[in-house]
Amino acid sequence: MKLSDLKSAARVNAEQSQDPEFRAEWNRTAFAHDVALRILRYRDEQGLTQTALARKVGMTQSVIARLESGDQPPSIPTLAKLSKGTGMDFNIRVSSGTVEVMAA
Repeated sequence: MKLSDLKSAARVNAEQSQDPEFRAEWNRTAFAHDVALRILRYRDEQGLTQTALARKVGMTQSVIARLESGDQPPSIPTLAKLSKGTGMDFNIRVSSGTVEVMAA
């Protein structure tokens, strides 16, 4: 198979988003993925390992790894710890049964 034969990520996502089960799982994990991306971006910008970030915020490396996986949403106390240790702001909106991180 040639590289040109592969579907783009956007096309695969568009096709899968038609599936109700996929859409439900996507919506369920959207908040966790948003937080995961923020943490990953912060670590990259600061040049930190998971272990270094964990020490900075008073967590373990395994907690940082779980947060970065984006599978489960973080708790409010966890977000507060991250904010205190990194200076990151998490503006959260809860509306119509959904939770989302707003641009800070």
